[in-house]
Amino acid sequence: MSKAISYYDWELSFRKSPTTANNLTNKKPKNINSIGLSEGEFKDFMTNWRKKNLSS
Repeated sequence: MSKAISYYDWELSFRKSPTTANNLTNKKPKNINSIGLSEGEFKDFMTNWRKKNLSS
């Protein structure tokens, strides 16, 4: 029971300080795709991959 109460108290104190909450959240830039690369980095990765794996 004490763990649930302490978690509840922590959650309330966490919400009271929005600056701490903002520092802990990860914000992804809009130009990053689902695998975590920007469009330019993805194109570079694919061209390097094609050169290494598809060249005869």
